Amino acid sequence: MLDAVVELLGEGGVRAVTIAEVAKRSGVNASSIYRRWRSIDALILDAAQDLSLGAIEVADTGSLEEDLCATVRSVAAFLRTDLGGAMARALIDAPVEVLERIDNWPQFWASRLLRFEPVFARAAARGELADVDRSAIASVGEVIAAQVYFRVLFRREKIDDAAARLIVRRALAAEGLSARATAPCDLRTASGVQNPGRKARSQERYEHD
Repeated sequence: MLDAVVELLGEGGVRAVTIAEVAKRSGVNASSIYRRWRSIDALILDAAQDLSLGAIEVADTGSLEEDLCATVRSVAAFLRTDLGGAMARALIDAPVEVLERIDNWPQFWASRLLRFEPVFARAAARGELADVDRSAIASVGEVIAAQVYFRVLFRREKIDDAAARLIVRRALAAEGLSARATAPCDLRTASGVQNPGRKARSQERYEHD
């Protein structure tokens, strides 16, 4: 059933998702859906949780700032897709009482924010910064998410390399943290578009060999 919700969101956004259409696509009775999800909002939010599990990448580049920049790029790229935007708006538009009815909703977001824990642990092991507690890590994740969501969904901005780094540094600074400076975030490389300079250098090495 959740796959049917995701398909409908991708095709027509939140307005395209109805109990009747989900039932038709998934081959179940509408009454079965109503028994499990008490509203269409709860169904959409459950699908959002399912989709987000693999949608956002937490990188391991060897640098704290680069790892976080990669996350910024990953979130921004997802939100700029039709499906990602529809999912995000479903979350934003959901009434508070609907969120309160969803099992483990606070734990869901807590687990997403704590996906940053290995990033900070690796940075501490490299000597980029001291050990950071879980509360501070979650706060960094919140500040990153807030900035990216606002810029992409409300201001309709495309986050470039400089913006990605600014978002990361603001998030770290909010918790009194900083990391060793690294090269600028390369949005083109992380989004799947190869860096022309890197491609040229690779070609030169190939021809030389």
